[in-house]
Amino acid sequence: MKQYFGIDVGGTEVKWAIMDEDFNFVGDRGSIKTDFSSAEEAVEAFASLVEPYRDQIAAIGMSVPGSVMEDDPDGTIHRGGALTYMDQCPLAKLMRERFGVPVAVNNDGKCAGLGEYAAGALKGTRFGVTIGIGTGIAGGIIIDGKALRGAHCFAGEFSFLNNNTADPVTPGNWFAETAGWMALRKRIFEEKGEPVDPAVDGRIFFKWIEAGDEAAIRGLDRYALAFDNWLINLQAVLDPEVFAIAGGISCHPELFDAFERMMDKALEHMLPGFPRPVVKRAELGNDANIYGAVLEAKRLVAE
Repeated sequence: MKQYFGIDVGGTEVKWAIMDEDFNFVGDRGSIKTDFSSAEEAVEAFASLVEPYRDQIAAIGMSVPGSVMEDDPDGTIHRGGALTYMDQCPLAKLMRERFGVPVAVNNDGKCAGLGEYAAGALKGTRFGVTIGIGTGIAGGIIIDGKALRGAHCFAGEFSFLNNNTADPVTPGNWFAETAGWMALRKRIFEEKGEPVDPAVDGRIFFKWIEAGDEAAIRGLDRYALAFDNWLINLQAVLDPEVFAIAGGISCHPELFDAFERMMDKALEHMLPGFPRPVVKRAELGNDANIYGAVLEAKRLVAE
């Protein structure tokens, strides 16, 4: 059975693992810090991870910040996301020349969606969407097992959807501002009538919610209603079978209880027959990007 080397390049660490054709982890896996200062240094670090296993792998899949154009055999990274020094780096070409095997490179949000399609909450769907709740809102649009990239590789960048079409677009009006995890914290403190305490994170305010804190629950419901309204917008445009929600706060069942509880209110004035968004928790956690990168690598071997 063929084996594949998956690499997930993040802003703080680079995770790697070896998987087989059935998406089982086999052999070693690990991580290193993302403390590079140049593309050359980063590529050398990636290569050093692969080197001990070069004789046992059929292909390499890489999940990276930034954009990679569809059908670009060089896997050139544009913008580089949090790693701006990777802009214009032909990563697939460099790794392919080093190891002599096919190399697939794709954006991290799209790899997360592909991972959930391969072995998670989108498995068995023809059309699904992943939404990662963090400081911003990551997205992956998966159609027939492929990630929609769009003309400029910007499909699924949900953070930049505008809340207020009457005014110019500003960060304060973005989907990220009203649906990131800090928006939930802000609503909870508003319900408490207190200024936001920056030291309070999701681990703390979900303890309040779990303990039955009424103000915290009201804040959660306000957040869930706003989020559900966004899901309705996306349902109207994309009409997926499933929305798979990922990110740090997605581990709390209370979040999904609130999404379900507030969906009736969000749909209250919609026309009869409008499809109710189906919301599930993403299943693969921090490994989703590696699964997605390996799925892309497998396709290169099959071609």
